[in-house]
Amino acid sequence: MDFAALIYRRQVFLDGQWWLPFSAQFAHFNSVHALANLAGAILLWSLFRPWIRWQEQALAMAGGMLGVALVVVWDAHCDYYAGASGALHGWAAGGAVLMAIRHFRKSRMVVWIAFALLAGLAIKLLLALGLETSPAVWGFPVYYPAHLAGAVGGLFPVLTHLRKPSWRTNSGQ
Repeated sequence: MDFAALIYRRQVFLDGQWWLPFSAQFAHFNSVHALANLAGAILLWSLFRPWIRWQEQALAMAGGMLGVALVVVWDAHCDYYAGASGALHGWAAGGAVLMAIRHFRKSRMVVWIAFALLAGLAIKLLLALGLETSPAVWGFPVYYPAHLAGAVGGLFPVLTHLRKPSWRTNSGQ
């Protein structure tokens, strides 16, 4: 499969390939980029697995993907995009909020882990605020607005999910 064809390129998107803002999140610029995103996904899965159902993790990730897709389309200065880091930020933000709310009265340790993750994520996003793209330190550029958009995007479906009484469960699994 030619993953380069999945990368979001603004002009190709404007020419009618509407799926590129989503497909780009499955493509990567190089193997280091793919491995970095894979490591983040494994870390998040390992962290959240004991406390959050996989469906809820997927919900946060999907919200992150939608947030990224919206920001790359909306930002006229974003000429290209690839990678899952923005969606991973959505998974992290949504998962941490789910952990904190679900376990607020059950386990202080879980709540502290969730708050530590949220604080670290907030600091990371604040430090990158105002940056559009970093130099290719790792061999690929980093488009920071996708990280913020992914984090915000990951929160919306999770908070909506928590508001629906029929979807609430007593256990994290």
